[in-house]
Amino acid sequence: MNRSRPTFLIIGAYKAGTTSLHHYLSQHPQIFMSRIKEIRFLTYAGHLQRPLTPLENSALTWPIRSLANYEALFTAGIDVLERGDISPCYLAFPHQSILGIQECTPEAKIIAVLRHPVDRAYSSYVGLVRSGREEVLDFRRALTYEQENRPRKGDHGQRRNFMESLYSDALALYYAQFPRDQIRVFLYDDLCADATGLLKQIFAFIGVDEGFAPDTSTRHNTSAWPRQRLLRDLWLPGERLIYRIARKASRITHRDCVQPVDRLLRVPAPPLDQELRHELLIRYREDILRTQALIDRDLSHWLT
Repeated sequence: MNRSRPTFLIIGAYKAGTTSLHHYLSQHPQIFMSRIKEIRFLTYAGHLQRPLTPLENSALTWPIRSLANYEALFTAGIDVLERGDISPCYLAFPHQSILGIQECTPEAKIIAVLRHPVDRAYSSYVGLVRSGREEVLDFRRALTYEQENRPRKGDHGQRRNFMESLYSDALALYYAQFPRDQIRVFLYDDLCADATGLLKQIFAFIGVDEGFAPDTSTRHNTSAWPRQRLLRDLWLPGERLIYRIARKASRITHRDCVQPVDRLLRVPAPPLDQELRHELLIRYREDILRTQALIDRDLSHWLT
């Protein structure tokens, strides 16, 4: 394996703790994580072979567009035992991502983390509202717009809150293209219940010291709701600028620069309407059962 490329990939899902995992894994002395979380390059490489639809492509940005620049992200980790790329779009856009993985990192270990589909869909929606990309402040209406393929006005991206919680088809594609022992699937439930225990399993899977205990006391990229929409809109340009600087300057962290102001401008998201939750659970039921069979793990608690 090329030592300037990742040895393992965390492919998603979106809003299933991948940002937290990026921070926890980066603490391990035998693991090197790219300074950019969500590199997305392998999806882009596959997109060059099998183009995404214009609407799908509008939902993504491409921070890295060449193999040389992708490898440059990992050159500082050449002497580190394992190197990781965390990009949830690899699960969200499996056809293109698999092509990119086969071209660039065919031997990389593949890890997926799945969250209860209703919770993940709502958290995804809340995250878009938080960032100013979703202008619709009613989840049911946003889901209707998704069915109608109406792009968001905030960033003209495709609404994918519901569809990105449909896991079985994407996972089936990965199992069809890679050996089963190259893939591990975990649950967000495990991360919440015992982050240290989950990390030990990941360490064992990718082949690093399982005895290392990272600090898992902080949850990263948690969902929040704008306290006042006007204040959010005024603050967003500055927040985005700071985030771009933080991604390029490893000494500056998003947490230290943004979160103090973030706490002033945002509050916990309102709870999901229980009637809508029940409706969505019915719609997800068949996919949950298929996912359960694919990963050989009981997901009955997702159905209640």
